[in-house]
Amino acid sequence: MRAQGVALDFILATGDLAFSGNPNEYKLVASFFDELADATDVPKERIFCIPGNHDVDRERQRLCFQGARSALTSPNAVDPLLAPDDNLATLTTRQEAYREFQEVYFGAQERIATQDGLAYVSKLALDDITIAVVGLNSAWLSEGGDSDHGNLVVGERQVINALGAANSLRPHIVIGMAHHPLHLLREFDRNAVTRHIAECCDFFHCGHLHQPEARGVGFDASACLMVAAGASFETRESQNAYSIVTLHLLGGTRKLTTVQYNPGQGGFVFSKEETFPIRLSPASACTVGELGEAIAAFDLATKPHSYYLAALLLEQKAEVPLPGQGGHVFGTFAVLQGLPEDDFHRKTVAFLRFKNALAVFSGRRPLTDILSQHGQAVSVYGAELVTRCKSDQVLAERLARQDADVRSLCGVQPQETFAADLFADLAAAHEWELLREQAERQLASPNPVVVRRARQMLALAMAHAPEEADRRNAVRQYQALVAEGLAEPADSARLAALLHGLGELDAAKQLLRESLEVAPPGVFATLVELGQRLVAETGDRALRQLLETAKARRGNHD
Repeated sequence: MRAQGVALDFILATGDLAFSGNPNEYKLVASFFDELADATDVPKERIFCIPGNHDVDRERQRLCFQGARSALTSPNAVDPLLAPDDNLATLTTRQEAYREFQEVYFGAQERIATQDGLAYVSKLALDDITIAVVGLNSAWLSEGGDSDHGNLVVGERQVINALGAANSLRPHIVIGMAHHPLHLLREFDRNAVTRHIAECCDFFHCGHLHQPEARGVGFDASACLMVAAGASFETRESQNAYSIVTLHLLGGTRKLTTVQYNPGQGGFVFSKEETFPIRLSPASACTVGELGEAIAAFDLATKPHSYYLAALLLEQKAEVPLPGQGGHVFGTFAVLQGLPEDDFHRKTVAFLRFKNALAVFSGRRPLTDILSQHGQAVSVYGAELVTRCKSDQVLAERLARQDADVRSLCGVQPQETFAADLFADLAAAHEWELLREQAERQLASPNPVVVRRARQMLALAMAHAPEEADRRNAVRQYQALVAEGLAEPADSARLAALLHGLGELDAAKQLLRESLEVAPPGVFATLVELGQRLVAETGDRALRQLLETAKARRGNHD
């Protein structure tokens, strides 16, 4: 496989290294690992092993073992033993040869031993990924054979101590391993141990049954994956097999390839390949606000929805838009997975997978770099949402509310959304009826910036209505904006022109006088033109002098 370009990072050997836990047997184990390290180019410091029932010397401490088997029937009995105390030390002398082999042969391997001495944790750093390998001892109360089934105990305390040590390393991936499958444990121990492993581990590797398989632990296939190993006998009776796990964090997948010996072909062949999803914990090194601003800076087109997108990626929001009959509905990722796959489905999945890049790199690289290198799916999905909002106003409004909610929680002033672009397009096209309709709908927006813009656009649309009643209503709308301090200079100019058109010349001239000095260049020119018409119609010399003075002052300033 090395000749074919396959490079392995580390190796897990899930127990039964020897046959009867005899010291002489570990000389063969050492030679096997020497050959394995040479064949794979994996140093022995990256070969991790745990004891199995064949690593127990059953001739030692027989009475101690039998007494323990009889007494350890509840958590209350097991926990004091794992304190630890002399009784545990006496019992584990049955694994003494294995322990000596592990300490000597893997002496250069960095391991954090738990207080009870049963388990250990090792840290692997591969590129930017931190992996915690948790080796659990499931064989300390074993003797082998059918008598072990339903009588084994790992001990909840052993698992808690080991996983606590692993979590202190802040790993991206936690790999648990024990020789025995969890269903062989005593019921009181099985439930507790399985729960901790399912909650804290991304993988759980075991052996014992000599039959390779993989399945999810619990009900969530994207959580902990249990991988049962094959066997490596010197004979062919058990169909020797091993498994290769390929983890693609950014793609959110883990692939399990089983390689099995085929007597007919006289060699090992790839016999099975399965792919499972993986869900990493959301990044904790950045906030929704930081990510929202980074997404908006990365791609300006995403700005109307950037905080909502950030909340989805950091799992502060759970529902995404899904195509429905005549529009869009919102549903969770689980709902999305049940829908037929199409282009929008693929874009949504690719976007949500970006959270894996955040989980891996956030806190280690700037958000701008992460987005630049891995954020193409964010841009594509953001552009898709903008396109869909243009043809589905209900979707646009719901996304605006979602984004405004997130901004509000982050203490950030809500930003103008897709509605602002729509208003501008309709006004430029003089689609006054449509502008009025859309502005009235946006008056209920939770985004105060959008509401202000909607009021301005409603007044503008009514100002162009043929009915005088609508135009007078527009005057009242503009006057309310001015009174509340929400009017822009262009609003004042529009109000002055509207008053002029309605014959309220004195009111138009008064507003012009108040607005002329503070108007920006474009609005100033509009006001001067209106003022000149008013001078021509009324002969107001004072207004003419005001216009001349304002033009001279503005010209000198320029």
